[in-house]
Amino acid sequence: MKNPYSVSGTVTVKFGDDINTDYIIPAYILQEAWDKKFFADYAFERYSTDFVKTCKSNPHKDSIVVAGKNFGCGSSREQAVYAIQYNDVNAVVAESFPDIFFRNSINNSFCVVKVEGTSDFSLGDRVEIDLQKLLVNVEGAHGRMQKQILMSEEERDLLVSGGRLGKVRDRLRERLLAAN
Repeated sequence: MKNPYSVSGTVTVKFGDDINTDYIIPAYILQEAWDKKFFADYAFERYSTDFVKTCKSNPHKDSIVVAGKNFGCGSSREQAVYAIQYNDVNAVVAESFPDIFFRNSINNSFCVVKVEGTSDFSLGDRVEIDLQKLLVNVEGAHGRMQKQILMSEEERDLLVSGGRLGKVRDRLRERLLAAN
């Protein structure tokens, strides 16, 4: 069984600051489907044309995206989360996220973590995100390093429970057990 407190992968894509939701998923595609997986094919199509191919060609299907400050800025689009998530991306590690993108990610059980400084991450680095200890462990081009995750326990608990839908399932399960 998969440990919900552990997320790992390989740094496959690295971005700088101010990656907005228009870069992540173009506005013209937002109303095209209800299926969350549909948006994956259009991820970064006008900003980083190799994104989909790069993530999908990762043989372990465990890509980690690393970015600078303000990843996911711009208009509120839940589809931006799906576009990344359904490209075999296990997590985004960045210096900061706007609240709405961060919340959309956590609510959809997509791992996004804030750390101080991402310039020392390199493509190919192996990353282990330990949500129990709120640490990111990295092994790669710069040797071994460890970074503190800047996340509240409440945010972490929501993420590992499966997001908002996971919380609803847990609550229903508790009520059903109490009723019996």
